[in-house]
Amino acid sequence: MGDVVIDLGELRHREQPPPPPERRRPRPRAGLAAVAVVLIALAGGAVPRSPQRSPIVVPAAIGDTMVVERDLLHVVDASAPRLSEVRNRVVSTYALPAGELLFRTTAAVPGAVLAVTLAGGAVLVSYQADTVGTEATVAVAAGTSHMLWQAPARLLSVSVADGAVLLRGTGPRLGGATWYGLDLASGRRRWTVRPPVAGQTTEAGYDADGFPHRLVTATAAGRVEARDTVTGRVVAAVDVAVPPSWSRRGVTVWPAGDRVLVGGLGGVTAYDLSDLRRRWTSPLDLAGRWVEPGCAGGICLFGYRGGVEVVDRDTGALRWSSPRWTSALEVGPYLLVTGGEGLEARYPLAVVDARTGAPQGDFGGWRAVGAVRADGSVVGLRQRIGDDVVWYAALDPRTRSVRVLGEATGVSGDCRAAGDVLVCRGIDASVGIWPLTGS
Repeated sequence: MGDVVIDLGELRHREQPPPPPERRRPRPRAGLAAVAVVLIALAGGAVPRSPQRSPIVVPAAIGDTMVVERDLLHVVDASAPRLSEVRNRVVSTYALPAGELLFRTTAAVPGAVLAVTLAGGAVLVSYQADTVGTEATVAVAAGTSHMLWQAPARLLSVSVADGAVLLRGTGPRLGGATWYGLDLASGRRRWTVRPPVAGQTTEAGYDADGFPHRLVTATAAGRVEARDTVTGRVVAAVDVAVPPSWSRRGVTVWPAGDRVLVGGLGGVTAYDLSDLRRRWTSPLDLAGRWVEPGCAGGICLFGYRGGVEVVDRDTGALRWSSPRWTSALEVGPYLLVTGGEGLEARYPLAVVDARTGAPQGDFGGWRAVGAVRADGSVVGLRQRIGDDVVWYAALDPRTRSVRVLGEATGVSGDCRAAGDVLVCRGIDASVGIWPLTGS
């Protein structure tokens, strides 16, 4: 279908997405005002709109689980009424973007489905095993009911190239749960890492396929170790100075690309993930924060109650901070950030300069979904609360422009962007697949 370039002003239902609730805005600078004039001129009706393209519909029922995985869609039928009742659940796997049924796999799964993935000819399903939080994973040969193996832990990631599966078990001990490395084909346990008495373990060193190749453990006694997640071997270890706060409040570990951050109240230290060589120390508290490593050469430290501080990846020097933002997505030299200003419909999707934090404009009530696309745009969704229509568009942070791509009708709002398609759950429980490319 054709693309339409619009300005960020008022939008009409069924012609354009509904507007967010009105909010006060500062007077725009001359540069932004000029951009708005250009966008309005481009939206003057000179570009025709192609007829709305109908979605591909995949059957599903109420209670079924939808899982989108890269170029695959998995639909798992509903669980039994009671967790104690183990029943055979059918996992229907479809190809994206065509929506073609590839195969159906039958797995014995009693509880809620937590994750589904296809790897090495097997369908792996993680699920809730009981009412106290225990989780488990089963591997079944794709397109059959033949169980290959089962493990008492939740699937975290799979490396087909290394034939390795990384799982994390649940447990009540401080510092997290038990970690397992399994052989993908047989389920044989390669290694086990139990949680430290006082400390934390986390995965790090993600590759392009999303598999973390390191497992980092830090203890309140000052021991930091990095393990290879394929073999379980310790590849680096170091003893560090222990601040008094670690014995009282514990230690926190966060991955940050090729770095790992270790700290707590009173400061944080960054180490090279390859050999745990210390790179820098900052007085910023790591306690009560979560880390977003992809911040255009920086590291974003978000508070759980909001606010962000952005530090330089190589030096730890503070670049900028803001009490407003609660999340960030790196798009070239910009960050797409969101912040709480009241109800969800009032959250702005803003564009800021990644190095300075200077606001460049915002997309108002649009929200970003999925990864950054090849052309530097991001898929944006917009839906009026209580409505069953989701508008989808390409948002360009460089120009702050919106290209409306279409509307998904009769949907609940549960939508995922995957490659060149938008996958949404319908109000009748079916799954619709809408193209994100032009006709």
